[in-house]
Amino acid sequence: MNIGDPKKRFKLYSAYFDPRLEIVESYDVPDGFLPFGSVRVFAILPLQIEKSAVFCNFRSDNTYEAQHQADQVEAVHEHWNMEFAASYVICKLAGNINKRTILLPDEVALSYHAEPSMREATAFIRIKYPRTDMLFQSTPPNGLAVCVGPMHHNFGYALRMVEFFEYYILNGAERFYVYNKTATDEASAVLRHYEAEGLVEVLDWDFDGYQFEHELRYEGIFVALNECFYRSTVTGGYRYTAIVDFDELLFPAGDNESLLDYLQSRDRYDVHSFNFKGVFFYDIYPTDHAQVPPWANNTYLYTQVRNVRTTNPLLHHNRSKYVMKGRNVVEAGNHFVWKAIRDTHEYPVPENEGLLLHYRDGNLGYDYENHIIDNRVRNRFGDKLWRQVNQRCALIFSTSIAAKGICPLGTSYNQTRSLS
Repeated sequence: MNIGDPKKRFKLYSAYFDPRLEIVESYDVPDGFLPFGSVRVFAILPLQIEKSAVFCNFRSDNTYEAQHQADQVEAVHEHWNMEFAASYVICKLAGNINKRTILLPDEVALSYHAEPSMREATAFIRIKYPRTDMLFQSTPPNGLAVCVGPMHHNFGYALRMVEFFEYYILNGAERFYVYNKTATDEASAVLRHYEAEGLVEVLDWDFDGYQFEHELRYEGIFVALNECFYRSTVTGGYRYTAIVDFDELLFPAGDNESLLDYLQSRDRYDVHSFNFKGVFFYDIYPTDHAQVPPWANNTYLYTQVRNVRTTNPLLHHNRSKYVMKGRNVVEAGNHFVWKAIRDTHEYPVPENEGLLLHYRDGNLGYDYENHIIDNRVRNRFGDKLWRQVNQRCALIFSTSIAAKGICPLGTSYNQTRSLS
C-alpha cells in the first residue's frame, strides 16, 4: 500500500505482533503501565526519514483507537546508502496495571507528520498474531520453513523450482514462502500446484516506481526476507526458517541425515542461526549424465548431473546462507543474521557438517579454477529425487510439453558446456 501521496513512494506491506519483552524493555512506558509486546510494521521508507515524525495508528473493529509515536524506525542494514530502504517501524503495546483485560488492536497504519499528505492515517493493514494456542508456548510446535527471495524478470525455471521444493521436502521442510513479482506461465503453474497442496504460500510482490540498485536494493528483497521470517515464526509457528534462493541448497553432510535432523542435533537455547559456507557448481563445468534413470522424463536435475564444484568453500558471511531460529532473531540479512536477542550467537557450520551448494548459472568467479567432483547429493537423494520430480512434473504438466510431463528448463536457460 502507498502511504499518502503515491509520488512520495512510501510503501507499507505488513505488520506482526511480537510478544518478546526483550524488544520493548528499553522503550519508555508511562507510569502505571506495563509493556506486553510490540507491533512491527514492514515498509519501504526514505533512508533519511525524520524518525521522530513517524507514528503508529491503531484501531479495532474499524473504530479509531489510538496514535503513538513510533518507538523505533530502522532501515535494514544492507541499504548501501540509497535513497530508499527496506525498513521496519516498531510501536510498543502497554497495558494499565490495574486492568485485567487488554484490547489488542486489529489494524495499524503509519502516518508521517513531516509530510502533509501523510499526517492522516489512511492505509490500514491487519496485524498478524500467533494462533491462540501458540501464543505462550515456550517451544514452537513446527519444524522447518523456507523463505525464497522475490521472483522477478519473468522467472521461468520450472524444473529447477520443482527440484528445489522436493529437495527441501526430503530434508524436512514443511512450508515455503515465495514472493512473486513476475514469473512465466510455467513457473506460475508450479506455484499453483504446490500452493494447492498446502506446501507453498505465494505472496504478491508487485510494486514499481524505484530504480533498483540506484534508489532501492534489488527488488526490495530485504523487506521480503524480514517479512518472511516473521510470517514463518509468528503466524506459521516454525522453529527454523531457511533463507535461500532457488539455486541454493543447504546440504547436511552426515550420513543419511536430513537438514532438519542436523539442526535439531546441533541446536541449543542460545543459538540464533546456523550459517553454512558456500561452494559453487558453475555451469562452465562438465556435466555427468551417467546416473540419469532410463525412465526419467526430466533428465536435467541440477543435483544429479552437476557434480563438479569449487574446492574451497568461501568464508562464513561471504555469500553464505543460513537457517535461523526466528524467536531469537530481530533482523535478517541476505547472508547472515544482523540482529538477534542478547546472549545468543551464530553457529558457524563446519565444512564437515554441512555446506551451501550454489548451482549458479551464467556467472563466474570465486576460485572457479580449483574444482573437485562431489557426488554426495546424488548418492544420498538421487533415487527419491528423480522419482518425486518425475511425479510432480507429470501432475503439473500432464497436458503440455507433448503430454510427457516435462517441466520446462526455461527459455533463458544457459546450457552447460565442457570445461576447456
